[in-house]
Amino acid sequence: MERLETAITRMLGIRYPIVVAPMFLVSNRPLLEAVARAGAIGLIPALNFRSHAEYRAFLEDWPGELPFGVNLILRHNPRLAEDLAATVEHEVPLVVTSLGDPTPVIEAVHGYGGKVWCDVVGLRHAQKAAAAGADALVAVAAGAGGHAGTVSPFVLAPWLREETGLPVLVAGGLANGAQLLAALALGDGGYFGTRFIATRESGAAPEYKQSLLAASPDDIVYTPEVTGVPANFIKTSLARLQEGARPWKEVWSAGHGVAQIRDLPGAGELVARLVREYQQAKEELP
Repeated sequence: MERLETAITRMLGIRYPIVVAPMFLVSNRPLLEAVARAGAIGLIPALNFRSHAEYRAFLEDWPGELPFGVNLILRHNPRLAEDLAATVEHEVPLVVTSLGDPTPVIEAVHGYGGKVWCDVVGLRHAQKAAAAGADALVAVAAGAGGHAGTVSPFVLAPWLREETGLPVLVAGGLANGAQLLAALALGDGGYFGTRFIATRESGAAPEYKQSLLAASPDDIVYTPEVTGVPANFIKTSLARLQEGARPWKEVWSAGHGVAQIRDLPGAGELVARLVREYQQAKEELP
């Protein structure tokens, strides 16, 4: 398949502007490898590794020819300094920051030529990220899994791109190639989360994956009940909180993209499918 070139693919040297979001306790090495070999890029939270030593071991063992990225949480993260040091030492090509001032991370990563994107849910944080030197923004819009914003992706992505002049990734409900086409009309790439939980390689429990196949957007609840910050979760799993369930482990995050999830393909197969669906949707435009 021919390349789909955007500011994002040029920035990272990847074939397709398809980015698999860093998902807590779900993203893992098999998922990232399959996505990279298919021409896209995936990210993993540094905190998916139970210790800094495990994170460092992952970086040391990563196949150097494959693109990948890591997510660093900036607020209330006692491991940030040492995880950032390992990130710099191994020259991770892409870092996405969440929840806090990205300036120190941007300075450190730019020091070796890496790229830094910032998760944002509105213009104020986007402008701060741009002023700090971010290379791109992830517009976490309504309908995204996890800590989503409340602004429609149809508004948020082009608004942030127009106001900051930065490339923008569209996050919020993306699950098929037609939505990738829409994302490229609105921004510079598609940021997929929930759809890639439902793949063979993801680290989600089998029951979690099956719940995505059964869910509809009506089953997604936006609530601060789990973490203190509003986020989207599957309604049936929220009931476990009353039974002492561990948040994020037994309460399952998902976005409105569950509406288009019907199977559990391999992650590489899914990337190829998204590109085919994108091309078909583009050809069928009036």
